[in-house]
Amino acid sequence: MIVLISKNTLQEGKEQDFVRIAEKMAEETQKEDGCCFYRLAKDAEAENIYYFIEAYENNAALEVHRNSAHFQTYVPQLGGLRTKPSELTKCEVIEF
Repeated sequence: MIVLISKNTLQEGKEQDFVRIAEKMAEETQKEDGCCFYRLAKDAEAENIYYFIEAYENNAALEVHRNSAHFQTYVPQLGGLRTKPSELTKCEVIEF
């Protein structure tokens, strides 16, 4: 399983716009085959920092996501609300 954590630092006053677009992105992404989990989390201490936390069955499912129409539509819109590019961490889950 592949887990992505994407840190997003937003421009002041853009939080509601970001959440609105992120909700649309989440609705579409959760319908994808191979998507195990897709959530948005708000930093508990910084009002302008949000995290996408995503899990996919494998790299192929992640690539399907990255090539999807909704990804291609919403990611540029989200990018326009950030102060800098998102900081992406890619992890491989250790199965016990």
